[in-house]
Amino acid sequence: MDQSSAQPSEVQPPFSSPFKKFLPLIIIFVFILVIFSGLLALSATKSSQKNITPTPTPRPTATPFPAPTIPLVTPVPTTSSPSATISPVKIGRLAFIKDGDIYHSDLASYSLLVKNATGAGDRLSWSPEGNFLAWRQKTTTATPSALTVYSREKDSSFAIQPDKEAGELIDYAWSPDEKEIAVLFRNKLYNIGLFSIISPSSSPSASLVSRKSSISQLFWPKEKTILFSAESGIESIEIGSSSAKMLTSEKNVLNMKLSPDASRLLYAVGDNKKSDLYIINIDGSGKKMLPQIPAKVDMGTTGQSAKILDKGFIPYAVFFPKGDRLIIGYHFLTNLPLVGIYDIIQNSFTAVAPFILYGSDVMIDEYGLLGERINTTQDIPSWQISLFTLEDNANLATVRVIPGVSSPAFFSKDVSY
Repeated sequence: MDQSSAQPSEVQPPFSSPFKKFLPLIIIFVFILVIFSGLLALSATKSSQKNITPTPTPRPTATPFPAPTIPLVTPVPTTSSPSATISPVKIGRLAFIKDGDIYHSDLASYSLLVKNATGAGDRLSWSPEGNFLAWRQKTTTATPSALTVYSREKDSSFAIQPDKEAGELIDYAWSPDEKEIAVLFRNKLYNIGLFSIISPSSSPSASLVSRKSSISQLFWPKEKTILFSAESGIESIEIGSSSAKMLTSEKNVLNMKLSPDASRLLYAVGDNKKSDLYIINIDGSGKKMLPQIPAKVDMGTTGQSAKILDKGFIPYAVFFPKGDRLIIGYHFLTNLPLVGIYDIIQNSFTAVAPFILYGSDVMIDEYGLLGERINTTQDIPSWQISLFTLEDNANLATVRVIPGVSSPAFFSKDVSY
């Protein structure tokens, strides 16, 4: 067979699967299905979240927040006709002294309350119902001799100087009905005199005590009873009585604290190296010493040994608002006690942290501790007010500092001003 007679072979086209024709459509369909499934899942998640009750944020946060600038302003004098009704000045629950003037605050903002001709010195204190504010006046010497009382209703102040020869004004205490004030002052003797708030005068309406032996602290917990810390112990005197009654005869009483409900006294006996702490009812009954090592001890997150408690209490402790617990300190390092929460009812102690606790500190609520401190970071040290918190398991972390101010007075009753 020659080449000319040969027929060329037929070329077959490559095999083509029908699946390939539909592959792009399948990919698009799967992509759309995935997106749709994701949208359904997201929608279901949002729907389920709507039915979950959110956990409330803890009352204050433990995150520090700065203080607003304190205004330096002079209040506009108020005038009214004698027959006009005067509304009490609305004020915040915290008051303090700055440059001899009185400011007040709700811990969010600050306003000038009293512009003083005679500057305020220290011992700022609210009356029991918050209608009056008092403080010791500044003096050119180191000895304060006069007391200033400010009335919210009248928006005015008056002075009490119990000794014309400028004897030392040591302490004072409000009567529960806010009509009188008891003043402890010293000239040649230690004296306790009563002064009227209704009819202001520098002359006492009554003299309760006059003696050579020292008196250091004063409380007026109930209508007719005044308590004071004396050289021989803690005494009480009834208004109208000529003699004082000994509540407890321990000497070297270092510090007294009245419970929030004014029914008990907390006091320390000892020295700055080791003290015992006692609680007693204001009528002298129910006296008990707090166990130095309570039945239950929890050293918390401090990492310290419970043997630290063997060193004993420092002489300062602070009541919680309900009066059932104390912020208390044990000797730990020099000038740095180990501080914790002492439950009086449960007889237990939970350590918090090493912390400088002051006798003038106060718990403003179940979480906040307020106190006066010295700022030593400046070239010239100055007073400041610091707010510390136990919120969110914070170990008395600092959440607010008000610089350049002193003598905090916090109105403890939960009322609206």
